[in-house]
Amino acid sequence: MLAIHQRLAELYTLSRQRPLTGDEETEQRHCLQANAMYCWEMARLNNEAVLAAHTNDARWQQEISAQMYEVRVTGKAGKRPK
Repeated sequence: MLAIHQRLAELYTLSRQRPLTGDEETEQRHCLQANAMYCWEMARLNNEAVLAAHTNDARWQQEISAQMYEVRVTGKAGKRPK
């Protein structure tokens, strides 16, 4: 779980108890944007992993696995090899 996911849970819980402040709403939008980028990146990598598996490309699968781990830990993938 990334810090943005934890903060989203906190903001959601607060919003159930009281209206969020303007700063909290801004923070929630930023967290939602970061979460969307995280989800799209993981979806892309999952699709690439399926392609690598179907083509029996073990090297590519290893690269994708490393990128997926990096995204899970940091929220972003590093540069992709060419």
